[in-house]
Parts: sequence; C-alpha cells; structure tokens
Amino acid sequence: MKAINTITASLLLALGSAIPTMAEDAPPPPFSGSAELGATIVSGNTETTNIKGKVDATHLIGDLKNQYLLDILYAEDTGERSGERYYALYQGDYPATGKQYMFGMVDGEIDKFTDYEYIVSAALGYGRRIIEQDTMTLLAEAGPGYSYKKYDDDLRPDEDDESDFIARVKVDFWWQFSESAEFGQLITSNIALGDGSTITRSETYVSAALVGSLAMKLSYSVKHDSDPGPDNKSTDTTLAATLLYKF
Repeated sequence: MKAINTITASLLLALGSAIPTMAEDAPPPPFSGSAELGATIVSGNTETTNIKGKVDATHLIGDLKNQYLLDILYAEDTGERSGERYYALYQGDYPATGKQYMFGMVDGEIDKFTDYEYIVSAALGYGRRIIEQDTMTLLAEAGPGYSYKKYDDDLRPDEDDESDFIARVKVDFWWQFSESAEFGQLITSNIALGDGSTITRSETYVSAALVGSLAMKLSYSVKHDSDPGPDNKSTDTTLAATLLYKF
C-alpha cells in the first residue's frame, strides 16, 4: 500500500511539473497582426483631411514566417491633394524560430508627390534575433538586393529609369515596458551600391492598451531619399495618432 501511494504521488508530481512546461512551449498562433487607422478632418476657415491606415500581418506556415504589410497615407488641404502614398511589403523568414535565419523580401511604393511613378525592391540575406524575451526583442538583418525606380515621364522626361544593386539593412526593436504599454523602433535602408538613390525609413512609436485588443498608438515616421529630385525635399516626416487593433 505504501508503495502504491509513493507511485501515485510521483505521478502527480510529474504531471504537475509537465503542465507549466506544456503551457510555456505552446506554439504561437498561425495568423496574427495588427491594423491601425487614424484620420483628421477640419472644416471652416481651413479645410484639411488626413487619413493614415496600416495593416501588418504575420502568417506561420511550418517553419516559414510570412509578413504582409500595407501602409497608406492620404492628405488634402483646401480641396487640393497634398499627399498620397502607398507602401507594401512581403517578407519570408526561415526558420521562424531560433537565433539565426535567412530572409527574402520584396517591397513596392507609389508616392504621388515624388519624381518616381513607382519603386520596387527585392533582397535576400541573413538575419539574427539578438534578443528574444517575453517583454523585449531585437533583430538585425542584412543582405544584397536589387532596386528599380520608374521615373514619372512628365517630371523627368529626359532621364532613364533607375536600377541599381542595393544592400538591404534592417534593425527592429520592441519593448513592452509595462503591462499595457509598448515602445518600438524600426529602421530599414535600401543602400544604393551604384549611382542610384538610397532610401531609408524609420518608425518610432509608443502604444498604450485601451480595452481588450484595442490600443492607442503615437508614431513618428521618417523617410529619407538621398536623391529626391531638384524640386523635392530629401526627408518626409509623419507624426500620427492612430487606433490600433491587434488580432
């Protein structure tokens, strides 16, 4: 009888220690991400409209992590369009877990207020997850790629379209500094290896949970083009407050 009690107690202890391990090792959801939307509409003596929307989704397929991103910005001032930009990105990381991985990405942009009709870039390279904690992550990526920039024929009729090999660099930092607040910093750069222009993007943000999956996000974005054209500024900045929904 004493032996049976000892065996039973050992089994209960083993099950009790296994339950937390199973919870800790639970796989992440196969599909997750966030959607955000912000808008300001002013009428009266001044009429302005600003709309910013973004969807950033992650889809896990086995050991492959797929990222799909769409970012839209639209602005009007006194009935005249003053800004219109569409940016999309796909990236695949393999493997989805572990310190080291390989990545492949392609992105495209249409910005109505530049000398380009559109820009398309693609790259392959190496990534490293430098910090992987429940409340903090840091990763870095680098690799070679290629970029094609189609000029607007009305703005640069005498110039050939631009194509160049690039070095793709990315640094992504995320920190949950309280139970309801997060900080993030993302920097990407397509560095031209020839005579083309280098395009660098940065987003710095803070978000705070409101209720459930809904949060408020304050972000500051910078886009820098080393050769924007004779009548354009090299740096665009956007300060935005948006509602963020996580799924």
